[in-house]
Amino acid sequence: MGQPVQQAPTWQYPPIPIPQPPGGRRRRKKKVSRNLLIGIVALAVLVVGSGVTLAVRALGSDDPEAKQTPTAPASETPSQTPSESPSPSTPRGPTVDEVVKSSRLYTVGPVTASKCVEPPFAPVTVAAARQYYGRLLPCMNRTWWLAMKKVNLPFRLAKSVVYVGKIPSPCGIQRGVRASYCAANETIYLPFAVDNGAYTRDPIHARALMLNTFAHEYGHHVQKLAGILPASMTRAQRMSPNQKLLESRRRELQATCLGAVYLGANATFIPMNGVLLAKWKVLITHLGDDYSRPRVHDHGNRVSNYQWTIAGYNNKKPDSCNTFTAAEVRVN
Repeated sequence: MGQPVQQAPTWQYPPIPIPQPPGGRRRRKKKVSRNLLIGIVALAVLVVGSGVTLAVRALGSDDPEAKQTPTAPASETPSQTPSESPSPSTPRGPTVDEVVKSSRLYTVGPVTASKCVEPPFAPVTVAAARQYYGRLLPCMNRTWWLAMKKVNLPFRLAKSVVYVGKIPSPCGIQRGVRASYCAANETIYLPFAVDNGAYTRDPIHARALMLNTFAHEYGHHVQKLAGILPASMTRAQRMSPNQKLLESRRRELQATCLGAVYLGANATFIPMNGVLLAKWKVLITHLGDDYSRPRVHDHGNRVSNYQWTIAGYNNKKPDSCNTFTAAEVRVN
C-alpha cells in the first residue's frame, strides 16, 4: 500500500460557520493567507453575536475506555504519488480518488447504537459544558469504534476541548466563534460562548445545536480515520478554485451526514423525540451557505445540508454519506 499523505501539523483552511436560524447576525470571515494553510481543521457551526471576553482555559475530555479500546489495522491511505507505476513486488496502494469514493467505510452497514442517553444538559458554566461533552464523547467513540472494527479500519479516540475566549491549537488559534475539528491532534474544539449564548436564547434549540454540532465534528474525525479527509485535501491541491469549493462541500456534507448517522442510530436512547426532535428538525432546515455573509459556497446550501442530514439519520449507515460519488446537483 502506498505511503500515507504527509500532513504538516499546523495546516488549516478557512472556516465557514453553519448559521443559526434566520435572524441571527453573521460575522465576516477573514481571508486566511496561503502560508497558514498547513494542517487540517474542519469547521462548522454558529457564529455568536456575543461580545463577551472570558479568561482562556481548555480541558480535554477523558475517556475511561481509552486504554481498553483496541486499535484495528491500518486504514486505506492515499498514495503520495498515485501516478507512479508500482514495482512488480509491491502492490499499488489506493489512489486518492479511490480512497474518497470507495473507502471500506461505505461497507460498514447500519452502525451500532452506543445506547447512551443524553447527559444532563445546562451549559450555564464551563464545567457544565465540559461535563456534557465529556459524557457524550465516549458514546460516539464506542459507536464509531464498533463501525471501524467491522471493516478493519483503524480507530483512535477523538478528544474534545471546551474553551473560553481563544486558545492555541496545532491548527491555529481557536477564537471562540464556532466549533472545529483539528485533524493534527484529532481534537474537537468547542467554544463555551456559543453554547451558553444559544442556551440563554432558547435552551431546547441549544440542546439540538450542541448534539448536531458535536456529531458533525466527530464526522470529520471519522473521515480522518478512514483516510478520506487527507485524501480529499490532496485531491484539492490540483483543482481550480471552483473545483476546490465543490470538494469542500463534499467533505462538509459528508461530515454532516455521518453525524446524522450517529444521531439516527441512537435516536431511541438519546432520546430524539418530543420538543427536542421538533427543534432539531427546525435547525437542520436552516443550515448552509445561504446564511453566511459574505456567502462562500463551500459547506453546501440549505437544501443539500437537509437532504444529507435526513439520509444519514434515516438510513443509519455511512454508505448513505458517499458525497464523493454524488452528482454535483446533490452537493450544491
